[in-house]
Amino acid sequence: MTETLNWDHTMVDVTNLQDAIDYFNSKGLAFTPGGHHEYWGTKNALDYFGLNYIELLTVANKEKAKAFPYENNSAIHDAVEDYFAGIQRITTLAIRTDNIEETHRRLKGLGLDVGDITDGKRVDPAGKLIQWKIFYVNDELVNHLPAPFFIQWSKDDDKRREDLKKQGLIKFHPAGDLFVKQAIFNVSDPEEAAKQWSALLQAEVMSEGDTYTINIGDKQLVFTAGVENRLFKLIFHGAKQPEKLQLGQIRFELTDKE
Repeated sequence: MTETLNWDHTMVDVTNLQDAIDYFNSKGLAFTPGGHHEYWGTKNALDYFGLNYIELLTVANKEKAKAFPYENNSAIHDAVEDYFAGIQRITTLAIRTDNIEETHRRLKGLGLDVGDITDGKRVDPAGKLIQWKIFYVNDELVNHLPAPFFIQWSKDDDKRREDLKKQGLIKFHPAGDLFVKQAIFNVSDPEEAAKQWSALLQAEVMSEGDTYTINIGDKQLVFTAGVENRLFKLIFHGAKQPEKLQLGQIRFELTDKE
């Protein structure tokens, strides 16, 4: 059995969802409320760039959000901790797979502590039930770099793209014909971090000096030297004019490259 992996979405922790929507939309993005995750006590807003999207996540129910464990919920748990610490930053990536059982089996075979595959769901503002299967990696990577998590949607890519267009969620952005091109990781050991991500994604690492790059579809994960040990910045192409956006520690760089 084989698996096809793609960069599905980027997790971004915010402390006030409406304030974050207002800020980014004032800069030409187009976030809309996504709905609530009842189990986690969280809510989100989404902005689509094709099937790839950005998720702004915050706490909606403090009691529920405090209650669920780190195990099998690592990225959501980190977002909740950021909320209570007043931190706004990019957390990690969700990787879309077309064979979540095979992805889970392979990562377990690498010796990683992977959580169980579970069913996820939320109800969007239009009352539509959105469903998926998901699992989290409980291990952190080198120097406490958060691991990605893995998701498989209940519909295939073509059907999801069609549905998202019909709902008006895949659309032109005021800032331009935007798409996310690169995730920039600032890490103290770029070579080792890239090596670990390459194993997770079954992808080749390319190096140039102290910079290491992994291609995933038409996008890149770029690992450079830095002290943050985080996914530091997203690079967008297709902007009408270049601009750098920052909210807390969240950094988006809009470029006019095609």
